[in-house]
Amino acid sequence: MSRNYDLSDPTDLDVLKSDFEMYDADEWQEMIDYTLQDGNKRLLSYDERGILMQARKKALYNSHPSAKQMVWALKIADKIEEHKKEAKG
Repeated sequence: MSRNYDLSDPTDLDVLKSDFEMYDADEWQEMIDYTLQDGNKRLLSYDERGILMQARKKALYNSHPSAKQMVWALKIADKIEEHKKEAKG
């Protein structure tokens, strides 16, 4: 799913937080584990994997990272979901 947020719009920020909260800590961990599997290690950069780890930590403690980090984490989540679909298809 393509996500575009206007970070200066309070409504978009609420939607962003809602989208981020769709994933719980276990789902973020599943994504991290998926990218660490032998065939998927080159799917993400070190920094992208770090954002996933931050997202997992924030989800674990029911808090939110910065808006830019949430956007980045959700884009990475989309990238992983697309990769999983391609692997199945």
